[in-house]
Amino acid sequence: MIKKIMIGGFWALVLLPNLLFPLVKGSGDSGSAENRTLAEFPVFQAKDFEAYPSEVDSYINDHAAFRNRFLSINSVLNLKLFGYADSQDVIRGKEGWYFFAGGMSLFDALGTEPFYQDDVAMIGNEIIRAANYYEGRGIPFLMMIPPNKEGVYREYMPDCYERVWDGNRPAQLEEYLREHSGITVLDPREYFNTNRDYTWYYKTDTHWNFAGGYVGSQMIIEALGGTGVPIEDVTVTYEEGAPGDLVNLFHLPEKYCSDETAVITGFGDHLAVHVEDVLGDKNILHMSTPGAPDSRRIAVIRDSFGTALMDKLPRYFANVDFYHWQAFDHTMLEENPPDAVIYEIVERDLTRIPQDVAKMVPGDAG
Repeated sequence: MIKKIMIGGFWALVLLPNLLFPLVKGSGDSGSAENRTLAEFPVFQAKDFEAYPSEVDSYINDHAAFRNRFLSINSVLNLKLFGYADSQDVIRGKEGWYFFAGGMSLFDALGTEPFYQDDVAMIGNEIIRAANYYEGRGIPFLMMIPPNKEGVYREYMPDCYERVWDGNRPAQLEEYLREHSGITVLDPREYFNTNRDYTWYYKTDTHWNFAGGYVGSQMIIEALGGTGVPIEDVTVTYEEGAPGDLVNLFHLPEKYCSDETAVITGFGDHLAVHVEDVLGDKNILHMSTPGAPDSRRIAVIRDSFGTALMDKLPRYFANVDFYHWQAFDHTMLEENPPDAVIYEIVERDLTRIPQDVAKMVPGDAG
């Protein structure tokens, strides 16, 4: 009898969650906020039969009943009991701040991986090649490097993360470009570090907020000969916002974290911005603003930090085209020829520059 009860209990534990899940699941039980695509059920093919079991296992792990709830419980327990974020890509900082440890972010924060001179020259020459291509056609070329959050808000990093080098890779690259070209590189790092009356980045996200994006937009406007408006001359308010990508990486429930979003008013508020989402995924956006102060058309080749530029840059230039680097190809500019090209790339991704330039410049161009 006991054996039958144990067998029945085992199958109940296996089957009941899957039977109950469709009846009680909420919106938070579907999908994932981990900034990745969940595994799909694999199609069996004889040539790939060895990989099939692991692919099925990945599918089950990603779609298990109550998966998100169990991950959230595990996240809270780790945070409360052991004081760490349950993700190797997330660092729990002070006063509710979280930082990204993936890619080059942690190396940049510690200063342990500066560029070798050969690397600086190779990457710098690629940027020069892109600038020569566009400027040779009468199109100004600017570069913007948003700094990593970890370098701007080091005071909120755990004390154990001590820097071993006071320099930074953007400064190395900027020095090379100054010595070998006339390319304008916009880097708001110093401005952010010396102006602490505003919060420039989200506490629970890797990105700068709209206040940081506003500063970046004004730097672009001024670099292109326009008239920028200092952030002190507009109104900045901070409102409660949703949790960012960092806490989503380890499924921390919203009630255990808080964040604010910056709202900027007093800059082109009366203008209506029309948006054309070419692919339906926001990777190629054509923004037009009738009555904008500057009639020029600007092309912005961007990464995810470019999203914050979309708030105000189109309220100064009549046409702004935003191209995500993954979707961009230089032929796209033939349909909408720009008056200037802005290349924006975050500090931690600088080694991707040659890959981006390959999309910006035809293969047969010098």
